[in-house]
Parts: sequence; structure tokens; C-alpha cells
Amino acid sequence: MILVTVGTHNKGFDRLIEAVDEASGRLEEEVIIQRGCSQTVPRRCGSFRYCSQQRMAQLNREARVVIAHAAAGSIILALQSGTPIVLVPRSKRYGEAIDDHQLQLARTLAERGMGIPVYELNADSLLNAVAEARKLRSQPANATDLVNALRRQLSEWAMG
Repeated sequence: MILVTVGTHNKGFDRLIEAVDEASGRLEEEVIIQRGCSQTVPRRCGSFRYCSQQRMAQLNREARVVIAHAAAGSIILALQSGTPIVLVPRSKRYGEAIDDHQLQLARTLAERGMGIPVYELNADSLLNAVAEARKLRSQPANATDLVNALRRQLSEWAMG
């Protein structure tokens, strides 16, 4: 199963849901989308708006790949679960975020081999990223070390 999550952000991420819905027809496994407040309801995938933190952790453990907006909470949960992650940053350009901090976070994690980034979002780029992520052998991350590393990085960006 492939899990897609847009988190609990107060802005939708319809671009991601639309691209996943299109790509899902070419994937050979179930796709489940946590769509939050997005307006798009996928036609080819199962979806839900929100669930408990425990249910989301369970879905992360069950997934072979997680496709997520590049937010700290979604990243931490996937890495704690040992599930390879495809990072799709929300964009200020499309009104999905107030700045491009998710782009910076996705680049940093990609440089460290902790996720596969998608910068040009479409069905083909998602399919390629999922194929790459399936090759990763992710190990559960130490949550304390990861949280501290994310805090340091976010602090550096705020200062710079």
C-alpha cells in the first residue's frame, strides 16, 4: 500500500492529490490518501480527511512508501516507521504555504539520503519517485535525534 498525506495544514494540497490520483492507475498496489482540507476527492484511490495520530502511525507502518508534503510531522512519522518517503513540498507560488520552507526541508533531507524529492509535480515524476523510494532500505529513525536535527535546521533558516 502507498500512503499519501497532506497533513493537517489549513490549506489544501489539491495539486498533490490530483497527481496521485492520475498516477494511481499505473501503480500495482492500493493507494490511500489523507486529503485534509483539500477540495479534490480522488476518483481512483481511497481517501479520508483526518484520522487519529495512532491510526496515522499504523498506516505509516503498513505502507511500503509514503508520499507526503514536506512537513516535519509527516517526515518524522514516516522515518520513525522505517517507511521510505517521497517528499512533495508545498509551494508559496501556488498559495499552498506562506513561504518555501518545505522546499528547503525536502532538499536537505534528500541530500542526506532520507527521502526522494519531487520538485516538478506530475504523475510521471511521482511514479519515478515511488520507484526510487521502493529501492530504499529505510530504518526507523531515532525520534529525539531527528527532532533536534529538524529544529537546528529550521533555526538556521530563520537566522539566515
